Amino acid sequence: MPPIFTVSPMLRRLLGGSSALLLGSMLTACASSQTLSVAPMGAGSGPVSRLISHPDSVYVRFHFVRADPKELVFEAEFSNAANHPVTVDPARFYFLPLPDSAAKNAAVSAASPASTASRRLAFNPDMRLDSLAHRRDELADKASHVSMLQVLLLVASTAENVASVNKRETPIERTNRQVRQQGGQAFFEVQRVVRAVQAQHLATVVAEQAVSSLRRATLQPGDRAVGLVYFPRLDAARQLRFVLAFDEHPVQFDFT
Repeated sequence: MPPIFTVSPMLRRLLGGSSALLLGSMLTACASSQTLSVAPMGAGSGPVSRLISHPDSVYVRFHFVRADPKELVFEAEFSNAANHPVTVDPARFYFLPLPDSAAKNAAVSAASPASTASRRLAFNPDMRLDSLAHRRDELADKASHVSMLQVLLLVASTAENVASVNKRETPIERTNRQVRQQGGQAFFEVQRVVRAVQAQHLATVVAEQAVSSLRRATLQPGDRAVGLVYFPRLDAARQLRFVLAFDEHPVQFDFT
């Protein structure tokens, strides 16, 4: 787990309430400022999810959960009612942007070679978790170590303090020097605190998504798998066709 940092009295004295504002602004800077609505095509006022029974006795449910700044998050559920195992691999799920005309007649085939170039694969859940964990560890490492810039600042401050001994500083010059040096150290301390908070947040995200994400699995007869699937966000298209496959059998869901 990333280390927990406390704000020093010096930082609180120099920054006061502005430190909280700075932390809050840095942590929320990446928040989405737009709302994206996603609904099953032709759903009207009905439910926001559908259950599809494949001829092979595999039941698939798929519904929209939320839109993150860079991702569309869906929940997929597979229930194997067949008499043989089936394999589900979310890394092979994808969606296609549909032309408006396709929304009316559903004429675009999910397996059409012409549509292959437009496919946008879902994020591989294992690779995605590894990437988040790497970023978490990177932030935690930066939060727990003194940077080279901070070392150089300490050396420069020490040299300046030594040089000031042989100078006749006025009270104002001495105060300015001390405030400047303390402000520089406070800047680096704020950076460490922010990185520690970000690392702790990512640690929570990784732990939660390791449990909630749909992972590659082989379902035995009677087994069920349910979890979140993450797709790259695409706001430009009005209609999207999502294709989920098990054992190479595609099941498609259209959203607007």
